[in-house]
Order: sequence, then structure tokens, then C-alpha cells
Amino acid sequence: MRIENKKVIFGNNTQKEFDAIVFATGYRSVANKWLKGNYKYVLNEDGMPKNEFPKHWKGDNGLYCAGLARRGLFGVQFDAEAIADDINRNLH
Repeated sequence: MRIENKKVIFGNNTQKEFDAIVFATGYRSVANKWLKGNYKYVLNEDGMPKNEFPKHWKGDNGLYCAGLARRGLFGVQFDAEAIADDINRNLH
């Protein structure tokens, strides 16, 4: 899988365009191992966000990651709301 602008190109070459991409990778992120393309990596070598809290959830080019702040369910809620607000602002 790779990401080009707003398109995700899957392993079978199927393409789909998205307004936003949100990472929901679970407890331990390994997305840094497969995130490729023309994006500046949003995650560091440990799979954690490069940006510091409280903007840790926002990457480049409409790329987001939620639940990686090590703040439990409250942190996931904070990230999800911040991401939704940012997507809403960018769509209008």
C-alpha cells in the first residue's frame, strides 16, 4: 500500500481517493515500517508521533494518527475530536 496525495493505492493496484486518512493502529504502532510515499513521516523510529503533544495527532497532507499519545481512552477521545474538527475546518 502507498499514499499519493489524496489517493491510497492498495497492493492489488486498486486506487481509492480519501479526504483524510486516520491511523488507528492499536497499542503499538508499526506504521512507521510501512508508511511510504511522498509524505514526510508523521511517526518517529519507535512508531510514535514526531509532533509534540498537543499537536501530536496532526501530520502532513491530511495524514492523522489517533491514540498514540499514551494518554489512555481520554487521549484517544481528544485525538478523535481534534482530528474531526480539523477535517471539518479543511472541508469548509
